[in-house]
Formats: sequence, C-alpha cells, structure tokens
Amino acid sequence: ARLLKAITPLRLEDCFLGQFGSNTWTVDGIEHHEAGYLDEPGVPQNSRTPTFAAVVLRVNNDRWDGVPFLMHAGKGLDERKAEVRVKFKPKTCNQCIPGDLNELVICIQPDESIYLKFMNKRPGWKQDIVEPAVLDMSYAMAFPDSYVADGYERMFYNAFNGDGSLFVGSDELKEAWRIFTPLLDEIERQQPQPVVYPFGVRAPPGMDDFAGRFNVSLAPSWQEHLVLHAKRLHNLREVFDALDRDKDGRLDGREIK
Repeated sequence: ARLLKAITPLRLEDCFLGQFGSNTWTVDGIEHHEAGYLDEPGVPQNSRTPTFAAVVLRVNNDRWDGVPFLMHAGKGLDERKAEVRVKFKPKTCNQCIPGDLNELVICIQPDESIYLKFMNKRPGWKQDIVEPAVLDMSYAMAFPDSYVADGYERMFYNAFNGDGSLFVGSDELKEAWRIFTPLLDEIERQQPQPVVYPFGVRAPPGMDDFAGRFNVSLAPSWQEHLVLHAKRLHNLREVFDALDRDKDGRLDGREIK
C-alpha cells in the first residue's frame, strides 16, 4: 500500500480507450467472421463502452521518479495473455550500439516463462555487427513433467488453506480506488469516443503511438515469437521446406503470401 500511496491519480489524458468492431478474414480458404461489440444483442448502437483501455501510472518517489508504468488490457485482440515487461533505460555506453533497448519479459499466462531480450555482438572478427538475441526459461520446457496451476486454482487453493498472500488488503483496495476513481468519473462525465479496432488485431490503431510517447514498443520481434511458441513450432523445418518452393533456402514475399 505504501507504493500505491505514491501514485498520482489518473486523468483522461493518461488514458487510451478502444472498442472492437467486426472483422472478417480467411484462413486456409475458410472465411471467419466475428461481430463487433455494437453488434452484440442488448448493446445500444451508440454505446461508447470501451473494450480496450491503457493507462500510464507515475510513482512519485525517489526510486521510480520518471519511470512510466504502462498498463493495458482488452477484449477482441489477437491472443489471450498476461505478462509484465520491464524495458531498461538507455545508457550512454550503449549509444554506439544500434538496436532496441534491453527488455525483461515475465509471461504469467498462458505460456509461463521468463526471458531477456538484448542486443549481442555477432560472433566473428568484426566488432560493429550486433543482432537481437533472447535468453529464455520456459516452464513447459524446463519442467515438462510438472503441473502448473492457473490463477483461479491457486486462488482457491490459498483460500482453502487460509493463505491471504494472493489477495489485496483493504488499504490496497482503498488506494486503488483513489487512483482510478477520478479517471472513471471523467470518462462517465465526458463519454469520450473510443477508437474502433477490428476484432483480432494486435493493438488498436493509435495504441503504438500512445505507448511510444513513453518509449515503449509493443510489437514483439520474430526472435521473441519463436521463444513464446517454441513448443508449438517443433515442425518448423517442415513448414519452411513446404513454403520454400524454389528450394533456394530462403523465403521471399511471393512464397509466404
């Protein structure tokens, strides 16, 4: 609760709102369609209820002064996941090295893992060639025979055992309402128009620009994608060979369309 007490209450300018719309796409010749939020039964056609929200929290103490905490959640996106990302500050000694900032990612669900994204010098005699790399620890691969309980299972288990470590106290709950109530009141009063985004996208239009204001990039790299989905890409070589129609060992735009 002491940390929450140092957080500035949120205002509308600290927030990004979105609402998912309908979308149609084709996969393997099969057309898929998802209705938008306004198409759902019982939803008013002029509803401005957000289905996506992002906020930036600021902690006013010596340790976290100037560090933005970006939180976002939504429905109708491309995947279901919960994760924490820690992007490291740029250092003067890193200015000579091109590339993104180092980043620590903690995947809470569904693919529990921890990995570090960083820029690394490519092996060889040349000193100026660096490439992104990933150090990873996946629970499914490191502990293949272990059972990893989901959030609700752990919550019920702790409740049955009288363990309150997963539950917030009244002082924490009070501070949370202090932080968010001004924003909720402002949204209720002004009824801002949320950004409409097609069902199944990675992020609503404009969200990347909103995050960029705080030096945060939301788009995952292909190296990160391989880490997250490694256990589902065991047949990656077969997929590559099937797409590489001219058998030159490379994939071009015509082959992956």
